[in-house]
Amino acid sequence: MKKTIYLWLIKLVSLFYVNKPKSGTVYLMSFGNNLAFIKALAKKDELLVCYQVQCQAAAKQLEASGIKTMLIQDGFGFAFKKLGLILTARKLFCDNYYAFLGGCLLDHHQVKVIQVWHANGAIKTFGLEEPRTATRSASDQRRFRKVYDQFDDYVVASPKMGQVFANSYQVSPTKMRVLGYPRSDRLFKQDWQKETKARLLAAYPDLRTKEVILYAPTYREVRDNSGQVALNLPPDFDEVVANLAPKQVLVIKLHPHLKASAVKLKQRYSHNPKVLWLDEFSTEEVLVITARLITDYSSVIFDYSLLLNAGQLIFYCYDLEAYAAYEGLQSDFISWLPGPLVKNAAELSQILAQPCQLQDLVEFNRLWNTQNDGQATERVLAYYYPR
Repeated sequence: MKKTIYLWLIKLVSLFYVNKPKSGTVYLMSFGNNLAFIKALAKKDELLVCYQVQCQAAAKQLEASGIKTMLIQDGFGFAFKKLGLILTARKLFCDNYYAFLGGCLLDHHQVKVIQVWHANGAIKTFGLEEPRTATRSASDQRRFRKVYDQFDDYVVASPKMGQVFANSYQVSPTKMRVLGYPRSDRLFKQDWQKETKARLLAAYPDLRTKEVILYAPTYREVRDNSGQVALNLPPDFDEVVANLAPKQVLVIKLHPHLKASAVKLKQRYSHNPKVLWLDEFSTEEVLVITARLITDYSSVIFDYSLLLNAGQLIFYCYDLEAYAAYEGLQSDFISWLPGPLVKNAAELSQILAQPCQLQDLVEFNRLWNTQNDGQATERVLAYYYPR
């Protein structure tokens, strides 16, 4: 009921702006992983970045570049003091699902709402294809659809991801713009790769002689409908760590939502020299020195596969059936995995004990990274800001 009332308030406020002249661009930021594209946007149009609290560090970087930013949080203050700045924009870029959009009255002849998403591909289901959505009330599902229908365009990197969006949000495939994800461009920049690798090895010189194994799992929602998330590794994962060869080191990078789980895991392995965290570096940065990537249902694979140093991908899916039933996985997930899938520590240790096997990622990248070629920013800007 509170959500319904709040959206009615958003609708009421937006009535005052629907016919007002539109100018400039607004970027809604819930992930701080697209800063180069945002800076490029600022060179094309007057730009305001509206960010959520978890992106404060990214917002400070943008502010240092002279870009206007504004913290947004749902509430009366947002509705009455900040929403108007968003509703008067001519273009609105979004990197996620933003619930307040469902209540906005927008004249789509004057305003273009563009979804640029925060990941290059999808293993998990989302939107209307998520298993739990079917158990939600009809009013909840209508509320979701109102948000999905606000997007005029979906910028994607492949027809495959376009189909995922069309299915997940039940929108027309004609809304898909296969231009590539701007956030992927720097993965092709050799200068960035070299500089990042140099900083990592300067901070951790012992890694020069180690085989870096990155473990980057996604989160699991606690199955009590609370919306809380966690990562409860099976006890036998300790065997994986114990069985690492002397030349191997395990770097653990958890999803940003898993801060509480990270604290517990750090305590669990606090005295183990085989486990590192590299907190001062992002997951994307650590990928440039990663020989083997262990993940499960995370979209990190779509980034890693683009790097020149991409080695072995291993899918440690110890809860495959339970995860598929509760959170949901793409129906053809198993068919296009670019690496072995294991379900227990013994299988994982067996693979890690073997020499690192480079995998052919050409077909995988053709499927998911079709237009991720280092030029996505240029294409997106040319499409939305033609001369």
